Amino acid sequence: MVSITYSHRIICDYDFLVWLLKQPDKNLIYSQLLHIKSSSEQWKRCHNLILSSETDNNDYSKTLTPQNISAIFKIVGDPDFLSSYKDQDTKNIIFAIKMADERPFKCCFLTTPEKEALYRQNKHYMGISSVEIASGDQAKKIIRDFFSVFEYKREQERQ
Repeated sequence: MVSITYSHRIICDYDFLVWLLKQPDKNLIYSQLLHIKSSSEQWKRCHNLILSSETDNNDYSKTLTPQNISAIFKIVGDPDFLSSYKDQDTKNIIFAIKMADERPFKCCFLTTPEKEALYRQNKHYMGISSVEIASGDQAKKIIRDFFSVFEYKREQERQ
């Protein structure tokens, strides 16, 4: 199996998953995220993360189940250091910052175009360079770029 050291870990909110379901190329993106998650050298099966508070507090549609989510994002329990925060957006930002304390020391936080501005204005995000917030086409580009690294490495190993 291909093993890759990615430049960033990926974290998302529930809104990103709902947004993803509405995309015409959702199956391709889903497949790419699956490959990224399973090929991470440093964080195999834990590379792509979403907080359980994101998934627990939302209604599931027939196509968005915990099993479907866990194929592309590992659902992780909220760490104790988040217990004093009530706002979910703040929890997500602080979690992403904390995850950037470990290799590869950077995170991409994926959300919707509508929520991106809210995250960028969050007081906990001000001055943070280790977390990149992306949405829409930019989020797709990040996923595509990571997947390109996977494809290149897979092709090298086949030769």
